[in-house]
Amino acid sequence: MNLILNYAAIGFRPYAELGEFINVGIVAVEAKSRYLGYKLISPQRTKRIRVCFPELDLSLYRSGLRRLESELSALTIETNLWTDDVRQVAKNHPAQIDLFVGAGEGNLFERLTAPQGSPFFYASRGTLLCDEMEAAISGLYDRYVEHRHLVQADYEEKQLTRDLRRLFQANRLGRLYREAPWVGTDAYHVGIPLVYTPRGSDIPEKAIKPLNLDRPTPTPIYTYGDEWIAKVNRLRRVGCLPEKFLFVVKKPEEGEGRVAAEDICEGLVREGVQVADFEDTEAILAFARIEEPRELKLTV
Repeated sequence: MNLILNYAAIGFRPYAELGEFINVGIVAVEAKSRYLGYKLISPQRTKRIRVCFPELDLSLYRSGLRRLESELSALTIETNLWTDDVRQVAKNHPAQIDLFVGAGEGNLFERLTAPQGSPFFYASRGTLLCDEMEAAISGLYDRYVEHRHLVQADYEEKQLTRDLRRLFQANRLGRLYREAPWVGTDAYHVGIPLVYTPRGSDIPEKAIKPLNLDRPTPTPIYTYGDEWIAKVNRLRRVGCLPEKFLFVVKKPEEGEGRVAAEDICEGLVREGVQVADFEDTEAILAFARIEEPRELKLTV
């Protein structure tokens, strides 16, 4: 595997203040050659959009998706002039110049996926090694857009996130918490589905991560839990750990799995973050509430 692929899922979020979105595509940049590739859903496939946003004018969604397709197509043609065949990328060609990026402005992937004021935004990001770029993009598209190859635990964690969003909206907190696909530095970053970031700040003040530890055996519980313990530790070391961090955990009801989940929760607490059971809505809301600044009254 000689290709390093930086990728991002393209999300459609018509109401930014609600934080809800649907993945509609994938964009990727090969790190060495800066070869650009993408794959978008057909504008005619609107079933999910109708279900999630029934009040939305679908013509606005379709026209926006076509405009995005046109922009990415033009950018792809310009940036890929130095490569003859995607299968040969990063093998026989020197690193090309980012045609749309001036000196000191960062690399192509960072500029392309920078936050914008559009309903189409770049959500979950990651890096993977691969041998063939088109196949890798198709695989990412299948996972993020078509939801193929997801295990049951992935679905359940997504459901936990949706349940938390509904809880926050019912308690007038929905507008405060948004997804943060990039918390950290260029060298190390993670995605957190629910964060509160005060205006003018780069680091979230509060972060909430649903954690599904309800796995059939202890080994996947330890594997997944240890991964997040390491992520918390690394975020602290790079100076980007949110001031307050809550893991909303779903655990097995009993047995060795329950013991393993409790062990993981203790490890998270030792890292300085908080843990709450996913059924403890009072604790979750107590953490999520934001104290409004008190108004100063002038007395004479």
